[in-house]
Amino acid sequence: MTIGPLTIGEHSTSRARICEDDVVFILGTGTIGTIIAQACKLKGAKTVICCDISDSSLERSKSFGADYTINSKTQDIVAEIQKITDGHGCTVAFDSACFPGSLTMIMQPGIVCNAGRVVPMGFCTVPEKITQQMINGRELDIIGTRMSLNQWIPTSEKMAAGQYRMEGLATTFVKFSEIDKVFENIVHPDPSVKKTVILFDGAED
Repeated sequence: MTIGPLTIGEHSTSRARICEDDVVFILGTGTIGTIIAQACKLKGAKTVICCDISDSSLERSKSFGADYTINSKTQDIVAEIQKITDGHGCTVAFDSACFPGSLTMIMQPGIVCNAGRVVPMGFCTVPEKITQQMINGRELDIIGTRMSLNQWIPTSEKMAAGQYRMEGLATTFVKFSEIDKVFENIVHPDPSVKKTVILFDGAED
């Protein structure tokens, strides 16, 4: 049901070299952002900070590993991170919001510390306002990640061992006979719908 998104979380956090001393910032608390938070905690990250514009999404992220939450609509991201980290900033930042300008936003000074790692998750084709100075002046690592290379077996083993919290990852269940609801939500998105599972014959009961 959710092994695909879980493998993305495993792969991206492996690429990011998440370890016990890391303080992680995650922009966007949809399904992928929530899974990244959980994967970071499983790999021993010291602190996970989740950021979104939805209070309900942020509240949900606490169940999956977020130690702190920031609502970027009502709070200053840099000021909040500086307060949480005692002025040090985060060692790793994931952009799982992936909107035009989101990568530039998380690279601003005060969010990621010098020599920190920045992990863009999306495929947005709109150019970002990023310069070489922004990267080299602070020796940032920009780590690309694509999908879930070689993570299916280890992820399934962790699932079998009960290491993941599964309850709440899928927010919406739709019978195949009512599949039009899925397409309706694509055209008119419901913010409460994070991950939809389609129930086929035999699974609808």
